[in-house]
Amino acid sequence: MAQHFPRLATALLLALMPAVLGACGFKPVYGTAAHESAVGAALANVQIDPIVDRNGQVLRNNLIDRFYTDGRPASPRYRLAVALAGTEEELGIQKDATATRARLRLQASYELIEISTGQVVYRTFSRSVVSFNLLDSQFAVLATRQDAYDRGLTELADDIRTRLSLYFARDTQ
Repeated sequence: MAQHFPRLATALLLALMPAVLGACGFKPVYGTAAHESAVGAALANVQIDPIVDRNGQVLRNNLIDRFYTDGRPASPRYRLAVALAGTEEELGIQKDATATRARLRLQASYELIEISTGQVVYRTFSRSVVSFNLLDSQFAVLATRQDAYDRGLTELADDIRTRLSLYFARDTQ
């Protein structure tokens, strides 16, 4: 009987979990409920300002893919201003002072601005840290560096979408 107790306790905990989470106000960000569609509609009403540099444009395109499911808004309610910064740090230093690995740190500072008033309604930043190999071939280094930037920019876009989704989910309640 004692060996069945952990299974019984786990089953009971799993059965009670939805009721406990519902009682504390927990609501999933993603789903099919009405407020999730309101969050999607709010994201679709955000104009994404151009971001300088090639990597900024890649980030902007990633955000456009995540925000607009039915095309760009005709008359957006909000404007998203993003500033992107990145630094590289060499790691894995060998005896001959050459590096074999590098770390890329990307940071996007952004503001959500209500267009009608010009007021900043939400301001924060997102970070991404990715690493890549520094190989003997110059072309291989360029390829792995660009892949690291692409992975980091994808992570930033996902984080920005998640944070703004949470902001709009709180705003719709």
